[in-house]
Amino acid sequence: MNLMNVTKIIAAAATLTAALQGPAQAADYPSKDIMHIMPWSAGGGTDTVMRSFLSFAEEPLGVGINTQNITGAQSGVGTLRLMKSRPDGYTIGSLTWDSVITVPYNDLVPGYDTEQLAYLGAVTVHPTAIIVRADAPFTTVEEFVEAAKATPGTLKISNVGLGGVWHLPALDFAKQAEIDVQHIPYPKGSGPQVEGLLSGETDAASTSISAAYSAIQSGQARVLAVMADERSDEFPDVPTFKESGYDVVWGGFRLLATQAEVDAEQRATLEAAFAKVFDDPEFQKVAADTGMGAVWMNAEETAAYVEASQKKAFALTDELVEAGLLSE
Repeated sequence: MNLMNVTKIIAAAATLTAALQGPAQAADYPSKDIMHIMPWSAGGGTDTVMRSFLSFAEEPLGVGINTQNITGAQSGVGTLRLMKSRPDGYTIGSLTWDSVITVPYNDLVPGYDTEQLAYLGAVTVHPTAIIVRADAPFTTVEEFVEAAKATPGTLKISNVGLGGVWHLPALDFAKQAEIDVQHIPYPKGSGPQVEGLLSGETDAASTSISAAYSAIQSGQARVLAVMADERSDEFPDVPTFKESGYDVVWGGFRLLATQAEVDAEQRATLEAAFAKVFDDPEFQKVAADTGMGAVWMNAEETAAYVEASQKKAFALTDELVEAGLLSE
C-alpha cells in the first residue's frame, strides 16, 4: 500500500469518526458548567433576579451556571465580552435595555455590534416606576410635580445611566409635566441607586419595582406610580402615570443571550431549559414573592420585542436631543 492510499484511508476514517461523534457531542451538550456574564454590579436588581432565575435552570440543563460580574459602560463592557466569547455554547449573558439600546445608540464601546448576539429568551418585562422614600413629602405624582414646580432644579431623580433605560422615561415625564429636575446617574447599577435614595442623596428613583422590592417591602420606600397602560395585578394599589394625565409608558427588560455563532441546536437546548423554568411552581412562587415581573418570551419573540423597543427608544432619544433635553 503506497503512502497516498494510506493518507486517503486516514482522512476517510477521520471524516467518519467526526460524523459519528458530532451527534453524540450535540446530545451530550451541555457537559460542563456554563459561564454567565452579568454586566451589572453584584447585589443590584438585575443581578439578583437573574442569579435566582438561573439557579432554577441548572436542573433542566444538568450542569451548574456560574455568574461573573463584568461591569462598565452601562453594561457595554460585559456584553462586549459575551460578543467576543468562544461560540461553544458555554458562555451566556444577561442583557438589559442599555445593552441593546443605550450602548449601541451612543456608541459607548468600540467594536460593539448587537448582530454578534443570539437571543435565547426574555425573563422579565417590567414598567418604569418612580420610587421615593417612605418619609418623602409627596405621596402622589401630582404632589411630586407641585414640589418640583415650587423649587425648580432642586429635586433629584436617579437613574442607572444618562440616556439609559430609567433616564429616558424620567426625561419624558419631566418634559410632559413641564418640570425642571436633576437627573443623577448611578452607572454601577440599581443597588447603589436604591442606596442613594434611602440615604437621602436623591429625592426619587426612576427604576423598576423589583429593583427596590426589599426597600418597599420593609417600609423604607414606596412607589408613586408606574409607567404602564394599566395597573399591575401584582401591585393593584399602585396607580399609573396615565391616571395623573401623563402618557408615559415605558419599561425595562432582562434577556438572556449567547454569542451569535453558537450552534443552533445548542441554542435550542438552552432556550428549552429556560422556558421550562417558567413551568416550575417553585420559581413562580419566588417570582410572585419578589415582584420580579417574570414574563417568558422565546428567542424569536425576544428578537422582535428588542427590535420594537429599539425603534421606540431611538425615536424618543432623537427627539430629546433635538429639543436640547439630552446631549448627543
